[in-house]
Amino acid sequence: MTMAISYLPPIRHLLPLTTIRRLRELPVPGAITVRVNEKVQAQDVVGEAEVQPRHIFLDLARGLGVADVQVPRYMAKAPGEDVNADEVIAGPAGLARRTLRAPEDGRIIALVRGRVLFRTRGRSFEMRAGFPGLVVSTDGVQSVTLETSGALVGAQWGNGRQDYGVMRIIGDGPSSRLQTRQLDIQLRGAILVAGRVDHPAPLKQAAELSIRGLILGGMAAALIPSVRRLPFPVVVLGGFGEFGISEPVYSLLAGNAGREAAVDARTPSAFEPLGPEVIIPLPTDRPVEIPEEIVPLVPGVRVRVVRPPMKGVVGTVREVLPHAEAFPSGLLARSVLISIEGTGPARVPLANIEILG
Repeated sequence: MTMAISYLPPIRHLLPLTTIRRLRELPVPGAITVRVNEKVQAQDVVGEAEVQPRHIFLDLARGLGVADVQVPRYMAKAPGEDVNADEVIAGPAGLARRTLRAPEDGRIIALVRGRVLFRTRGRSFEMRAGFPGLVVSTDGVQSVTLETSGALVGAQWGNGRQDYGVMRIIGDGPSSRLQTRQLDIQLRGAILVAGRVDHPAPLKQAAELSIRGLILGGMAAALIPSVRRLPFPVVVLGGFGEFGISEPVYSLLAGNAGREAAVDARTPSAFEPLGPEVIIPLPTDRPVEIPEEIVPLVPGVRVRVVRPPMKGVVGTVREVLPHAEAFPSGLLARSVLISIEGTGPARVPLANIEILG
């Protein structure tokens, strides 16, 4: 039997009320435009910098799946032409109709042996706060740390964008499918919450309405390329496939409908361990603790299973198993042993749990 090793996403958090601190960093040194103890709004510019042009080699032959000598016939843009981000540079090619798009605004400098030398466009960069809060620290030239109190919901995947707006619930429940007929002009500028999406039409309609974000329980994996090109942030809470939003998360989001929320669809990396998330700023008259950004799975941590066959079960971590293990489905994955009251221990893939606050 063939086994696959699962992708290990960041462990998700669900915190109804906590203190949230987030670091904002300019891509290059510039100027931080706010001071410590200054209050900021989501759209306030907190830093500015001049981003210099970069040179990138794009392997068109490999991307299109053709020989080096065949690349010129598929070129949509010629050396010396300016192109915008996501504009097609070459293609379509082959039965798969492969295309290659510009990674940023820039210019095609040269085509050599199936590879394009691409120069990005220098530009002024403005860094925004992303959510209303208080400036708690800054180095004055590149980074600033902001703080707010509110609810925090971690997600599995995001398309790399960020925005802020009033949160609106779409559909009849946590598993309802987003449909084009549900989207009208009254939703312009809103952050939408929907169970799942499996067709590009509602996404296109949402873009035409200029919504500011989309929070989903599940999404068809085939939509990933088009979602990456959307002008607003998209976060997926449950995963790719027929997933809805878990009942506790849906209750939290629905209970805060009408409030403003920040959707940060960042992509985690070795240098950015935080994953995509939703922040709902909430007023509070009492101090709340600042959670650990990366909560270690150690004995005693409470978790909830978010996927079948044990979906909804709450337990306590007993042991994090050190090696990937095989499951009946053929999946090879890192897993955790949790204790479930009344039934005893159970082994669950790490990707199937969320940490409870």
